[in-house]
Amino acid sequence: MKIRLSSLLAAALLALGLAAGCGPSGPTPTPAVPVDGVLEVDLINYAYEPMNFQFERGETVEFRLLSVDELHTFTVPDLNINWKVPKQDEPQIENFRFTRPGVYSLICTVTGHEGYGMVGTITVIE
Repeated sequence: MKIRLSSLLAAALLALGLAAGCGPSGPTPTPAVPVDGVLEVDLINYAYEPMNFQFERGETVEFRLLSVDELHTFTVPDLNINWKVPKQDEPQIENFRFTRPGVYSLICTVTGHEGYGMVGTITVIE
């Protein structure tokens, strides 16, 4: 009986461990794409909304950046983008033409914000 009970206990612990390791999962969020060349981005509570973007090589995008809580940046070091976005009531307009395919990191360079999770991804496709 001791062997059976220990075997059952081991199997239960293994199943519980596997289930906990899987955790909840869902679909990967679809990257935001501009509509008629315009993309609205909120910079708030240490996050970009949306946080993942997809553009085509050669596409020029008008970004409408809005921060209603404090100074943030929209920074993509590998693309030489570094826009400071202060707290304001109206969106800040910036334009950028994407010329190099690749996957690029988006970060807020205000001290601590990247560490709080204010990050995103820009993907430029052919």
